[in-house]
Order: sequence, then structure tokens, then C-alpha cells
Amino acid sequence: MHAKLTQSQLGERLGVSKGNVSAWENGHHEASVEQVNRIAEITGYVERLTVPASLPSSAGTEMWAQWPFPQVDQNKVRQLDKESAISLQAAILIAAAQVGLDIRK
Repeated sequence: MHAKLTQSQLGERLGVSKGNVSAWENGHHEASVEQVNRIAEITGYVERLTVPASLPSSAGTEMWAQWPFPQVDQNKVRQLDKESAISLQAAILIAAAQVGLDIRK
């Protein structure tokens, strides 16, 4: 199950403000790994949140030959340290699940 919570409800359960949740969702701030794991727990997201030791340099399929996220700087994503990459991956998986997309491997 993935909870359908408002920003206020999620913030209350995490002990942060609605503004913090909004900032995470809008990419203004990053949640810590601890917070991302707590969000996963609250929302019932049960997949293990991990990231490979190094991010792939290419998407691996012709369909994804070009970076699919025009508002996201792929160079910055590829240069993330491991903890930040784990946080980003977890946030993507949680966001996708919230809108009903199963993008897990």
C-alpha cells in the first residue's frame, strides 16, 4: 500500500513542516536518507532503497538514448555522491508509486 497523504499529513508524521515536504517535492531541498527511509515506512513502500556503486553513463536502450528529463541537469545527477544518489532514487520511486507508476526493476 502507498499512502495518499497531503504534504501536511506527511510532514506531521515526519515531524517537519508542510513547507519542508513541499521543498523536497519541488527539488528545492533534499530529504536525508533517514527521512527518505521514514517516508518509505510511512507510505508502506517496501522495496529496498539502494543505488549501484556507480551510476550508469548511459541509459542502455535506444528509447532512453537522450536524457528524458529536460528540467534536470543529467551531469549533476551523474556526479552525485552515493548517499545523494540513494536519496534521489528513493524519492523517484516514492513519487512514481504515489501516482500509480511501477518503475522498479
